Amino acid sequence: MPSQQGLSGVVVKIASRCNINCSYCYMYQMGDESYRFLPKVMAYAQVDQLMERVSRHCDEFKLAEFDFILHGGEPLLAGKPFFRKFVEKARAALGTRVKLKFGVQTNGVLLDAAWCEWLNDLSFHIGISLDGPAHWHDRFRKDHRQLGSHARTVAGLKAAQLANCRLGILAVMDAASDPLELYAYFKGLGIDYLDFLWPDYHHDKPPPLYAQRASTPAYTPYGDWWIRLFDCWFTDRGAKPRIRFLNQLIFMILGIDTGFESIGQEENRYLIVETDGGIEASDYLKACGDGFTKEGMHLAHHEFSEVYASPLVNMHRQSHRILPHVCRQCRIRQVCGGGHLAHRFSAESQFANASVYCYDLMKLLTHVQNVLLSHLSSGTIEGAGLAPTTYADALKSINIVK
Repeated sequence: MPSQQGLSGVVVKIASRCNINCSYCYMYQMGDESYRFLPKVMAYAQVDQLMERVSRHCDEFKLAEFDFILHGGEPLLAGKPFFRKFVEKARAALGTRVKLKFGVQTNGVLLDAAWCEWLNDLSFHIGISLDGPAHWHDRFRKDHRQLGSHARTVAGLKAAQLANCRLGILAVMDAASDPLELYAYFKGLGIDYLDFLWPDYHHDKPPPLYAQRASTPAYTPYGDWWIRLFDCWFTDRGAKPRIRFLNQLIFMILGIDTGFESIGQEENRYLIVETDGGIEASDYLKACGDGFTKEGMHLAHHEFSEVYASPLVNMHRQSHRILPHVCRQCRIRQVCGGGHLAHRFSAESQFANASVYCYDLMKLLTHVQNVLLSHLSSGTIEGAGLAPTTYADALKSINIVK
């Protein structure tokens, strides 16, 4: 049955190629070759189709605001004129009846003063992908000549800061790194908004630290990494960046659902639009296999509300509510929400698995809750319905003893 809620926005893949070649990329390095058959840049005909569909969708669900997140590949490869034309078409189609928000996620290599002026003029929020200092960032984020991209990305970041752009940093965490070093690095760059993404692995392609040693209740390197970062960030009494995932955890534990794809109980209310006009569920699901996200949906033929009924889109949209059996028993499921759908995947049982990061999440969430309890008043604790819980207690709820 289709959802009765409209979309929050769409992630628009305006460029299907990238000017760097990150080793962990779910688009190009996890086995999905479908990008090879896509136009390198979205044509204006597809932009027109997109605006028609968005306009009707906003009318159908009486939406007051809508997000366009321009993505890739590397979206800046589409060029400045494309960005202006995209915004003009969006504003012409939706007029003043819908508040429009525009964002772009870039590797920062092409960002310069001219680009920043252009994006500011069009009211874009800029997300820059930066994994940390050069010795860490350049291990994974190399160009096609196998040269590190750190210096060019930081130059782009500084250009954006100098132009007073609205921006944030997106980093892919690696449990082999030192989270305290990374935190100090980003603070030193004057970053206000920061987030770390869990790497996009699953049961058939486990995270590197699990490749030779499987996750067990006693071995939680990713959870331990997050705990170290949380403790450092939470106790930092100076000016500090907002770390989205940690902020979400705190609100979720207090009973305020601000979750997104990775945690929470809310629906995932974004769809992907490819450069050819194809409509898909989360692009992170490309990590599950070649052509995995292709369900035959297209702007030329389908309204967004029709896409809800396609199996993968529906599973992704309801992924925090359609939970595996083991998750339904777990005492922290209302915060965790089963984790990110892509991290549950295996070819044998599809998404009927706990997250490959299950124990890591469980250890992290119980730690954060207990730290919060030690800082909250008894009235706040009672009002939020909180009670002390341990990692061992959480494990027992799924019939596992540490």
